[in-house]
Amino acid sequence: MDRATAQELEKINLSEYENGNVKHSEQNAYDEVQSRHSPFWRQAFIALGSFLLSFSAGATSGFSAILIPQLQHGKGKHKYSTEIVSWVAAMAPFALLFGNMISGYLMEKMGRRASQILLSVFYIGGWTIIGFAGNIYLILLGRFITGFCQGWLGPLGPVFVGEISSPVYRGLFLAGLSLSIAAGVFMSHLFGTFLHWRNASFLCGLFPLLGCIILYFAPESPAWLASKNEIDRCVQSFQWYRGTATEMKSELEKMIADQTQKKEQKSKFATLSENIKKPEFWKPLCIMIIFFLITQLSGINVISAYSTDIMEALMGNNSNTYAAMLATDLLRVFALVCACIILRKKGRRPLAIFSGVFTTLSLITLAIYLYLVELRIIRHISPFISLGLMSIYIFVSNLGISLLPWNMVGELFATETKGLGSGISVMMTSIAFFGTIKTAPAMFQGIGYEGTYLFYGLSTLAGTIFLYFCLPETRGKTLLQIAEEFRYGRNGKRKEIDDTVSA
Repeated sequence: MDRATAQELEKINLSEYENGNVKHSEQNAYDEVQSRHSPFWRQAFIALGSFLLSFSAGATSGFSAILIPQLQHGKGKHKYSTEIVSWVAAMAPFALLFGNMISGYLMEKMGRRASQILLSVFYIGGWTIIGFAGNIYLILLGRFITGFCQGWLGPLGPVFVGEISSPVYRGLFLAGLSLSIAAGVFMSHLFGTFLHWRNASFLCGLFPLLGCIILYFAPESPAWLASKNEIDRCVQSFQWYRGTATEMKSELEKMIADQTQKKEQKSKFATLSENIKKPEFWKPLCIMIIFFLITQLSGINVISAYSTDIMEALMGNNSNTYAAMLATDLLRVFALVCACIILRKKGRRPLAIFSGVFTTLSLITLAIYLYLVELRIIRHISPFISLGLMSIYIFVSNLGISLLPWNMVGELFATETKGLGSGISVMMTSIAFFGTIKTAPAMFQGIGYEGTYLFYGLSTLAGTIFLYFCLPETRGKTLLQIAEEFRYGRNGKRKEIDDTVSA
């Protein structure tokens, strides 16, 4: 270990912090909370702030399903064309890309916590504009802002939650982000079923407001503080979130030693072009881009955006479509709760393969059934069969392929490329998200519901084959261990850091 690294490690003598010899205003503010609550509950409470922002992201995705019918069937004097109304659904996915573009930069420049606080302010503004909108163009503006925030949050939320979580809880908390999105879809549909869309919009704006309040009192991500060489604050933040157990101190020492070594290398020769050539960047980037594309091409977000139309087609009439929509929303939430439990016991990889296989089977079976109805081989559509197959599809897709990309994007990238890698990954899914949402009505009309579901099923099949050969397992591993596996291979060992810490 060289002298510079030794000097850095001397600055973070953990015993000093445990004995209270080093005092800071932030440390004093967190001491009482740390002494009264376990690391799990501290992590869970702060993660709740990100969950509430994800609630708003889910509400953004689901809001069009209740807004469009109210606009089309309203008694007002304004009548809108199909093209204009379709943009009500597509405007938020269109804005995702622009949110993705700034997310990585802001999370690295401002920090994970501060970026989320600023994001929540924009989110509140977007929902308020929709609620007070007097014409379709203000509605579209509000939808653009909320979609922009949804894209901004996409890489930011998983990165923050992944960095503050202990390895044993990380899968649970990251799965909680997807659960929050599903719950947000349900809540927006529930509000819109019983309330005017204006009032529903104001209620949706409460989610980011509450999230902002929680995050305001949260410590910053320790990994980000270490990357900025703010070692004192890093130690305080890490111990507040993770406690002072022996294994936690070992992880902290490795993380700081790793960042110290990277800082030295960066001052000598490392640049952005150097980082993107590293296997710990481009390998997870390729995996995450394809994984996100699989999620979008499985059609799961199309169901959220056009729920009422899809339910009407599956039931053969327009009776009880809102009840069927809310039932599928609850099923989605239930599936994600099950996924959170399963992820505590099983790995990401088996769940992804299982979900991909059965999502493929349910979509292709549904397509074949609807095609037989179209050919009159089956005379009448049976809601029991069609909704049953749709329910299986929603359940199994939300067990894995809908959930895991958002779970793993906060795990796979190394700290120094996390902002760039997660930003590019989510940017690609935003493009695919917009494409699937905007083209869905044309596909339903051109090749029918059966052709559309067949396309989604075959796309999921191709993606599942890729995941079988390429998706790594991350359960129970620290973020540093995951980066090392990409860097040196699954059996490789990072001798430099081990030697540094032991020295």
